[in-house]
Amino acid sequence: MDSTPFRIFVVDDDPLTRMIVANQFDPSHYEVVGFDSGEACLAALEQSPDLILLDIEMPGMDGISVCRAIREAGNEHVQVLFISVHDDLETRLAAYDAGGDDFIVKTFDPKELERKVQVAEHYVALQRGMSRQIQFAQQTAFTAMSSMSEMGVVLQFVRASFACRTPEQLATALMDALQQFGLQGLLQLRHRSGALCFSSQGECSPLEVSILEYAEHKGRITQFGVRLAISYPLATLMVLDLPSDEERVGRLRDHLAVLVEAADARLEAQENENQRLLQAEAIMAAAAEITDSLSEIEQSQDTNRNQAFKLADNYLDGLEAAFLHLGLTEKQEETLVEMAKNATDRLSQLLDINASLGERLRQTIATLRQMAEGA
Repeated sequence: MDSTPFRIFVVDDDPLTRMIVANQFDPSHYEVVGFDSGEACLAALEQSPDLILLDIEMPGMDGISVCRAIREAGNEHVQVLFISVHDDLETRLAAYDAGGDDFIVKTFDPKELERKVQVAEHYVALQRGMSRQIQFAQQTAFTAMSSMSEMGVVLQFVRASFACRTPEQLATALMDALQQFGLQGLLQLRHRSGALCFSSQGECSPLEVSILEYAEHKGRITQFGVRLAISYPLATLMVLDLPSDEERVGRLRDHLAVLVEAADARLEAQENENQRLLQAEAIMAAAAEITDSLSEIEQSQDTNRNQAFKLADNYLDGLEAAFLHLGLTEKQEETLVEMAKNATDRLSQLLDINASLGERLRQTIATLRQMAEGA
């Protein structure tokens, strides 16, 4: 395991902020170096920081310019966490455009800063192994784009979306379509359990997630320079690198709107399918419970039937035996026996009616099962 401390540059013209951050992190795991200007930070980049906490509003070079210079110098793996008093979409987009990875608003909670630093550590480890995979993905997207028309990409996605059973599968299909257009982007899909975010580069950074959340409320189609946001009730797509060809941009706006609308419709269909499956499972469970209860009732009825017939037979035997001591006429005896037999027959008919009702209930249960299986 690498025991080298995680190196953090704190770039802020406020000495109190630099001191607070320096005292917040364990020196056995973190090496915190403070700078009072962007120029001083750029001069020290040979120290290979892992994370730069970069104030946006500073005398001289502002944080946006410093971050852009860091990226232009080829420092792609260092994480940049912007610090700003402004909490708006335009500032966040400017930070993202310069190459930022995360964003925190002054005055921040120390616990929030610790969590964001931990996230940055995760991304540093992740990015070090991604360069070759990104290159392969870009080459694959270029090859796919050269073999089909723009409309073919749309039709292919629509066909593929019908086979997607989960939001994750749908996101993969849509991001594949975006790559076939030669574009990079961010995607958020919203469903009953929450929201899922995706990026052409892999896992979304916290700053990318916040950009998607702001873009969700900007309208159906909104363009920010070379960026395009398309939002439907359940899906939001942010395209990051529109081409310079205005004619192609016009076509892409239409194609991409169809992609997002189709994704939105498929998400709604997935929710309905999941709801039907839950209802079918509930029906099957209820049918099973009713079947068990019916079996218990029928067993009880069989026992009662046998006992009733036995009681009736015993009653007739006792009645005939009693005739010897009652001194009844033969006509009176026949009348009493006939009344007892009629009562026994009526009891048998009532038991047969209950059995018939049980059979009808079983047929109803079978119909419910067929409806649930067809859902």
